[in-house]
Amino acid sequence: MTVIKQREARGRVFMAWLVAAAVIAAVIVSGLFSGLTNEAGLFYLVLGSVAAALMGFSRREIGAAFQHAAGRPGAREDLKRAAYFWEAAARNAWILGVQGSAMNFTIALGSESGGIAGISGRMIQSYIVTLYGLVLAAVWLVPAMKLAGQAERAPAAMTSGPAPLRPMLVERVTGYVLFAAALGLTIFFLVGGYPQNGPLPFAKIMLHGPALLVVFGGAIALALFIGVSAGARSMTLGFAMTGLICLLAGLIQALYGFVHASIQEISAAIAFIISASSFALLGLVIIAAPLEDREVMEGRRQGPGALSRMFWTVFPLLTFIFLLLTFIMVITPMKKPG
Repeated sequence: MTVIKQREARGRVFMAWLVAAAVIAAVIVSGLFSGLTNEAGLFYLVLGSVAAALMGFSRREIGAAFQHAAGRPGAREDLKRAAYFWEAAARNAWILGVQGSAMNFTIALGSESGGIAGISGRMIQSYIVTLYGLVLAAVWLVPAMKLAGQAERAPAAMTSGPAPLRPMLVERVTGYVLFAAALGLTIFFLVGGYPQNGPLPFAKIMLHGPALLVVFGGAIALALFIGVSAGARSMTLGFAMTGLICLLAGLIQALYGFVHASIQEISAAIAFIISASSFALLGLVIIAAPLEDREVMEGRRQGPGALSRMFWTVFPLLTFIFLLLTFIMVITPMKKPG
């Protein structure tokens, strides 16, 4: 009976994914969302998500998560770890989607080709990467919620305790190399298509020294003040809080720029907002999140903290909102006071 039930469960999973794929294919063929295409952003999101998974999970843990999602039974702790993997995959997709939008937005902003209409169109298209990330996050949350429910009803393992420690050097190195490749190739293709001859070129924004110092320096300082007792959660708090501070500081500077009718002040504020938010998102997804993942998978913590979950959700959303505000700043005409 157990074998029959397993086969039935796998059959239901296969049919569910088949129906979902058919619906997606039908939408694509219909052309309903033909304008919602951003190939470079999708490439960055998919390859970046794979890289982020390898930064925080071993090959065996990833394989087990896929097997449990396909219907393989397991003990309570095994199912909890598998559910957490899919939750982390959804988190990474959401963060990388917004970070990809920020990167695309920056490259569009740095190009003068096509005038204000062309720049505005490319900035709007950059938001599509966030849509991709949100859809992918919703897909990954399905097995996460399913496995979490199964874990509550599953029997406990005969031997309890933390998961055995496994070396992850190969996975981490592979993950960081893949992420660097995804980032580099995406920038190369985007910049190659739109030469950076505008007032805010990509290099000026992404190599913004003050933003880099505030985000990474502030995150490290805050983690040192909190101490080792908080573990990796201190890094999540550090990157999120410094990112929020930078967003608010940049907004205030931009408002002063509008009051003074100073394009230079507004440009500096925009560069600071985009750069700081991009650095904070990168710090969350490639430093803080993988460290928290290892704490959970190795049994040092039952799960990520409530604050960490909140920051993983809220900070990317605020970044997206500030990108919308930046778009409004760029297209709003400004007159010098007479």
